[in-house]
Amino acid sequence: MLKLRALRARLYENRFELLMLSLWCVFILNIMFPENIYRGTAQAIYLPIQLLAALVLFEFKPRILRLVLFFGALLIVGRAMDLFFIKTMKEELLLLYLCFFGSIMFEVFRQISHAQMFTTKIVYAAVCGLLLIGYCGYFLFLSIEFHQPGSFNGLGAGDQAANDLFYFSYVTILTIGYGDITPKTWIAKNATVLVGFTGYLYSIVVIALIVGRAHRTPRSTVAPTKKPAPLPARSPQSSSAKKPPEA
Repeated sequence: MLKLRALRARLYENRFELLMLSLWCVFILNIMFPENIYRGTAQAIYLPIQLLAALVLFEFKPRILRLVLFFGALLIVGRAMDLFFIKTMKEELLLLYLCFFGSIMFEVFRQISHAQMFTTKIVYAAVCGLLLIGYCGYFLFLSIEFHQPGSFNGLGAGDQAANDLFYFSYVTILTIGYGDITPKTWIAKNATVLVGFTGYLYSIVVIALIVGRAHRTPRSTVAPTKKPAPLPARSPQSSSAKKPPEA
């Protein structure tokens, strides 16, 4: 029991590192296994890590932790059914992904805003927040494309369209704007502006917070300065006693 508590405490101490690792896995593993972003071998590796990172992040929020567990369980069941039994659950799965990663994103934002001082963990959390905005933007774009096909120009055929929208989401929040993929319908254009503006605003706010934390020195770490003790007053008798006798 004590070992389990120690392990949970250690995982929570490194929660942002674990979350960042789980998010970066998508980029790395999909280079090794170039399939659909959330299908196949790569997903079987990084989806459990993402679920574990979410559980660690909400360690001290039991109510939200139960909700995240519920979303995660539905996500696993829905993905299994989509792969092996049903082929028409795309919109339901996308809604689950949005709820799952959206709840993680807002918790990361909350912990960044409540941090009292600058540490390297705040930098890790800031990177996680930006990655999560890209994730949520991807699921939003994918939902629009599934609901109204042809909402984006320049997408590949089949599963490649999902991969292209993942790429387009991060190109949007990074304000690169290559122009190879563009929104076509009005709802897609509004969603693109929303995701881009969210990423831009997040960068400004988080940079301001990090700079403010870096220049703020906690009062508890500042040693109190000791004032020099005042010199003792010299009485007239003592000063007269030190005078040399007159001849």
